[in-house]
Amino acid sequence: MHLGVQLYAFEKEHILNKPDYIFRHLAEMGYQAIEMPFMMDVHPYTKEYGLQYSALHTGPDALKDLPRLISHLQLNDCQNLCISGPLAWHDRSLGNFQKTCVFLNEQAALLKPEGIKIHYHNHDFEFKCAENKVSPFDILLEQLDPSLIQLCVDTGWLHMIGLDPVTFLKQYRDRISYAHLRDFLNGKSVALGQGSVDVASIVHELRENALLEWLVVEHEPEPAALEKLSVSRSYLKTKLLL
Repeated sequence: MHLGVQLYAFEKEHILNKPDYIFRHLAEMGYQAIEMPFMMDVHPYTKEYGLQYSALHTGPDALKDLPRLISHLQLNDCQNLCISGPLAWHDRSLGNFQKTCVFLNEQAALLKPEGIKIHYHNHDFEFKCAENKVSPFDILLEQLDPSLIQLCVDTGWLHMIGLDPVTFLKQYRDRISYAHLRDFLNGKSVALGQGSVDVASIVHELRENALLEWLVVEHEPEPAALEKLSVSRSYLKTKLLL
């Protein structure tokens, strides 16, 4: 299990303008990998600071241009895609999620020979019942091919929607290969260990999952992103020996 950080914590322009500064500080904090929220040539910086590129985080529409996507991932030594949401992002109907599952299965089958894996990343809306007590997550679980697509579980969103993250992680352990760690206090994103999410129990459960390859810290974007990520890294190291 490798520890990474989602660069969504930084504004896009900040990443583009100061990549060397950001990557150097994250490596000095002890993070082992970065997850990118958009396509960017990061290989010079990951190589310089000994970081891995854990995943590109994007919407399913990016899979409509596979040659460009494959080229980017291979040039940057990345083998993972975290996919958020359905096709037509604002259409949360079960029909759209069914359509999305078909599309993701098809594209994942084409990516597999290239050594690229897809992990579906949840928010809260996948767990809200849409029709006849069936939720979008039920559709995803039933129709995504587990031999091609596994879950990138955002444990913070599970907490925010009122689910117990530890129970969820136990129940779907054989479908989880990637996880996001987040913490919240009164609905606001905070550094790990400073909110109401039981991060310690979550990490303990994730350590029991032999399939888990990546554990990634995520915060909402803000000017003090580096400071908050440093606090989160210190918490993981001192309190959880991670």
